[in-house]
Amino acid sequence: MIASSSSIQRSHTFLKVLLSLIIPLLGIRLLGFINILPTQGWTREILLRAQDGVTIFLGIMIEAVPFLLLGVVVSALMGVYVKEEVLLKYLPRNRFLLLILLSFIGAVFPVCECGNIPVARRLILKGLPVAGAITFLLAAPVINPVVLLSTWAAFSFDTRIVFYRFGFTLLIAVTVGFLFSFNRKQEEFLQEETLLLCEHSGNFTSSKSFKEKMSRALHIIYTEFFEMGQILVLGAAIAALTQTLVPREVLLKLGQGPILSIISLMILAFVISICSTVDAFFALSYANTFTNGSLLAFLVFGPMMDIKSTLMMLTTFKVKTVIWIIILSAQLTLLLTLFLNLRIG
Repeated sequence: MIASSSSIQRSHTFLKVLLSLIIPLLGIRLLGFINILPTQGWTREILLRAQDGVTIFLGIMIEAVPFLLLGVVVSALMGVYVKEEVLLKYLPRNRFLLLILLSFIGAVFPVCECGNIPVARRLILKGLPVAGAITFLLAAPVINPVVLLSTWAAFSFDTRIVFYRFGFTLLIAVTVGFLFSFNRKQEEFLQEETLLLCEHSGNFTSSKSFKEKMSRALHIIYTEFFEMGQILVLGAAIAALTQTLVPREVLLKLGQGPILSIISLMILAFVISICSTVDAFFALSYANTFTNGSLLAFLVFGPMMDIKSTLMMLTTFKVKTVIWIIILSAQLTLLLTLFLNLRIG
């Protein structure tokens, strides 16, 4: 079984907590209660900040939940219909070619980073090396038709941004995965719970009726959606709180010069946790203020790592694994975009 009775009970508890949180927030936002309160001074300022935080939180959730649901549906269908031996049979034996192939799987599953994490975990359960799953996670949020088309639509006046975004993402994803692949004990990167799932997942694809497979798929969807959903809510809340307490203008004012401008937009991308399908239009608003290298740092690093995706990765990978993914991705992004800044400006 994917989830025990205790995990199902936790899912029910989470559903109650989620509804008790979301419904009042929706009510507060829709009623616009700030406008009818006769408050002034610091009290009104606090309430305005609170309303901004609610708006940011709901915005992140509205963007992410559909993709998370799509991701767990894909994960469930893979779990019951894709045989391990078939999957491994058609994957290249060459390490480098395998990572290149996995970088382009996002073209088949055009969802944002939230939806890719359940798919990556399912691939690991099917026997994919952890290094390959990491490459998929880093590349898929950008290397898919939806994101590339939205980037082209936003930066149609400078299509180099699209090609640089694609190329830098591919290079970073393959490099990070390649570095992780040198560890022969790939299981060392995984959480204990994920290892247990690998041991007991079995092959559910053989000798099962359609009804049994669909029942299994619905069970996986239910348990994975609420497991990942808990982390998504936490990540969205932290991102909203951070943006409320530390306005993005503060980060932008720090970003002067070829290096600091890159770092400031990377931090901004990590904090705001915006979906990769729409982040190009957000970055477009800074096109006249920041260099191309800085904008690309935002467009490349943000889809790879942000607050909500970092917390969701921790459901599968160990803390030190996620830290190394962040460090390597950030360093490579900084180097590539700094080179672009110094060479082109």
